[in-house]
Amino acid sequence: MGPTPVAPGVVQLLVDDALLADTRGVWRCLHPAVKARENPILHADRPWEGYLVLQPGTVIFDRRERRFRMWYNTQPTRERPDIPGYVCYAVSDDGVHWQKPELGLVEHAGSTANNILLAHAKWTVCVLHDPEDPAPERRYKMVYWGQPPDGAGGIYAAFSADGVDWRPDRRNPVVPGVWATGDTFSAMRDPASGRYWLYHKTPLEPIRTVSRMVSDDFVHWRDSQRVLAPDAFDPPDTQFYGLSAFPQAGQYLGFLWVYHTDAQTVDVQLVSSRDGLRWERTAGRRPFMHLLPTSRSTGDEFDRSMIYPASAPVERDGRLRIYYSGFSVPHNAFAEDHDGRIGLAHLPPDGFCSLQATGPGWVLTTPFRLGGTRLTVRARIHGPGPRTGPTEPVWAEVFAGCRSGCGSVAVEVQDVGGAPIPGYSAAECEALAYDPAADAADDGPELPVRWRTRDDLTAL
Repeated sequence: MGPTPVAPGVVQLLVDDALLADTRGVWRCLHPAVKARENPILHADRPWEGYLVLQPGTVIFDRRERRFRMWYNTQPTRERPDIPGYVCYAVSDDGVHWQKPELGLVEHAGSTANNILLAHAKWTVCVLHDPEDPAPERRYKMVYWGQPPDGAGGIYAAFSADGVDWRPDRRNPVVPGVWATGDTFSAMRDPASGRYWLYHKTPLEPIRTVSRMVSDDFVHWRDSQRVLAPDAFDPPDTQFYGLSAFPQAGQYLGFLWVYHTDAQTVDVQLVSSRDGLRWERTAGRRPFMHLLPTSRSTGDEFDRSMIYPASAPVERDGRLRIYYSGFSVPHNAFAEDHDGRIGLAHLPPDGFCSLQATGPGWVLTTPFRLGGTRLTVRARIHGPGPRTGPTEPVWAEVFAGCRSGCGSVAVEVQDVGGAPIPGYSAAECEALAYDPAADAADDGPELPVRWRTRDDLTAL
């Protein structure tokens, strides 16, 4: 096989070893998402709302309308037992402060002055904005767990031209729940094949695992295959409750909902894949979204027992926004006692993982054919003395020690035999060095790589 092609402008996220042939003196570090200070950003405050659920739920930024849009569930509680399970809608200008518009679509308690889109929707809802669909009335697609009083439970599909006025498919349920799926799932469109993938909780298993179905039209689903299951390296009480999967930087990432049956908690791990079927647990399986109280803990965190992330993060204003459900009660609490609210976490767009070193180290890539002429490195290079940068997770960090106490990074281009190409050796590289201004910035800077006689890779 020849060198792997790498398209111009594609970032390598360093979440797996697909492009790494060898490393010495470095390790992969996970950067957990940082919870917003404003949390929770949405809570139940309407007569038709019991508790709120993004499981996974969906938030997008609509570039045409220049605002954030959210689709979420609300479920009954002891105080409000008359709620049949609703899909609701909210909008925001900044992604933090939300409004619940009166839509006039679904009646509750004799009035349609509410933000309800659909009734009899239990637990799960996932929305795709699909502007490439040639049928305008199908450019918004929804799957949700339907439980009508006079119908079969399972996965239901609905379609909309604007994301507000929805038409359930006449063939519902498109996936019957009794034999094919569990009641939690998320959907995505694969940009490579154009097909739709549905990652669902596997039914009829001793423990919960994650499987994937495929569809060409969002209605007929087939080829269910198990893609993620606990193994011998997991604690014996580990189960997988769901997967929020999405394309990112030429590959696939996922937020894995990890259920700990002894503690009855659910936290989140980061997973990655190159084909959507074979998934890898990232960075030692450490939590990507923590249940543990933060340094600002008051002991009453709304998300201290369970976290369910939305179907995909939203990239806006130089940050990835991860919306999620948070619960302070354990999984085995009575459903009527659940207290779900919606929170927000964030990180830099490419800041999931980094390679780090505290002394000399190096990284050797596999051979690849570069689809461009320039190479940049996203790096935070530390200087002498105490660190002055932020305490929140940052972009891919590279630490390299030197005698002065300051770090530096050099890049060498080799041929397939491992010999440095003249003009592109590490000795000829203008080493990237510590910059106090960059160290104080929120994100590690994107640094252009140059050599003494070469500004770019055009000669190659």
